[in-house]
Amino acid sequence: MKINGKNELFEAITLLEYLTKHQYNPDYVVIERNREIIRKEQFGKIFLDDGDEINILHFMGGG
Repeated sequence: MKINGKNELFEAITLLEYLTKHQYNPDYVVIERNREIIRKEQFGKIFLDDGDEINILHFMGGG
């Protein structure tokens, strides 16, 4: 599986579990899975698969 362009291996995990494990705040990210935007309501229902390509975009504040 590729996440943000890097190959990763792990057991079955949901998008929400992955985000929590890697300290992303689900309220401030946009997830693209296999070229489709995933709605936040689906993060806890979608399991990551071996062939997935995931892009995580997170918002940062600052000036």
